[in-house]
Amino acid sequence: MNRRVAAALLVGVVILLAGCTVPTAEVDDGPQPLDDDELGYVDGYWYDDSIDVDTSDGLSEDELDAVTKRAMARIEHERGLQFQRTVPVEVIGREQFQQSDTATGEYGAFDEQLWRSTFVVGDDSSVGEEFDALYGASVQGYYTTADDGRIVLVADDPDAVEVDRGTLVHELTHALQHQHFGISRETTTRDERLGWLGLLEGEANYMMDIYEERCETEWECIDPVASGGSDGQQSFNEGLFLTIFHPYSDGPQFVHELREREGWEGVNAAYEEYPTSTAQVIDPDRYPGAPGEDVTIDDRSATSWDRLGDEAPRTETVGEAGLFAALWYNGVIEQQHIMAASGEYARYNYAHPITNGWNGDTLVVYENDDEYGHVFESEWSSTDDADQFGAAYEELLLANAATTVDERTYRIDDDEPFAGAYRVVQDGSTVTIVHAPTVEELDGIHPLEAPVAPARIEPDATAPASPGVATP
Repeated sequence: MNRRVAAALLVGVVILLAGCTVPTAEVDDGPQPLDDDELGYVDGYWYDDSIDVDTSDGLSEDELDAVTKRAMARIEHERGLQFQRTVPVEVIGREQFQQSDTATGEYGAFDEQLWRSTFVVGDDSSVGEEFDALYGASVQGYYTTADDGRIVLVADDPDAVEVDRGTLVHELTHALQHQHFGISRETTTRDERLGWLGLLEGEANYMMDIYEERCETEWECIDPVASGGSDGQQSFNEGLFLTIFHPYSDGPQFVHELREREGWEGVNAAYEEYPTSTAQVIDPDRYPGAPGEDVTIDDRSATSWDRLGDEAPRTETVGEAGLFAALWYNGVIEQQHIMAASGEYARYNYAHPITNGWNGDTLVVYENDDEYGHVFESEWSSTDDADQFGAAYEELLLANAATTVDERTYRIDDDEPFAGAYRVVQDGSTVTIVHAPTVEELDGIHPLEAPVAPARIEPDATAPASPGVATP
């Protein structure tokens, strides 16, 4: 990988790990109500106050309190919203964090097929292992909604707290969001979730950027001190990272453009009608009216194959950002493309001609004993867009050691990470991709044409009752 691209990704990982929101955590003392009635003033601190803080040996409890409350006042001043209660800051050791539920996740067969469909995680690893490697770098902090909300900073030495300014501003913005709008939404697909996070994490990173701009031109600020961070030797899955980093990359630009269009009132209103696809965050002109189509896949499978799901068949949407990351990770999109950020506040560039025409997709997973396959169907804005994506997916297959069986069927050998058979079919603006363990099993999961039941022959009242030779 290009050294400049790798370095940029590593910086992105640090930003991602510094900007998490978590629904619950064990807490002690809760926040206290604030009755300040002026924007830019929080519990004794004005946004333009000077504070006496020595960061050379970490922050004392009083210094951390002063830094936090002045930052809250500054966020109020810029955002035009008041904090309703204080935001306690808790410091925990890294070992304690690594042993907590916050640091782990559970992934099943459906998740494995989801990331396999984009050629991001194959048989040589697992989704859980890849996420552990990504998040296990050096988490700096997160915001939890437990007991009315608090920030948890993760420190190698809890007795010598070093606070990264960006981390603090990011998490305080989450606290303000929580107090006014709530930070949890029920989403049905991963792409919808990333769309929602494009607003939530986008605003938090946008406030980080505005804060840094003010520090450079107007405010007296404490020199930033990195809390932990990467040593530059971290190894992680770039395709996985680029997918989940999208809200932090394009979200700030989305929020900026929404603010330019409608002011902060427009951003406030977006919490009632949030973007429901990454396509809307990549291209804010698609918000709110064009999130993409709902795609339904007919079940054509043989009786030996069952759709995977607990109570009902589960479906997923990969989305525009997920497809872009997959094609970039596999070399179909040139590596340098992401470095040309798509806006003043964007980190990377997720917009590309191959994926810009995305208009919806659905993934379903099939199970047959201990074998799995999937059907991925995508809708595109035009036949040309569909043709371009279909050709790009075939290029992705060839990049992963696929050999051609016929004009639309490919096979990857068993010793490869993405072993199995793949069929790519375009029909107008629709591209359907079927994966099965073998070429012969493709039709068992999703044949080219839906099975047709034998036609019932109605008796003809004018015909002879039984076969025979007609008598003149």
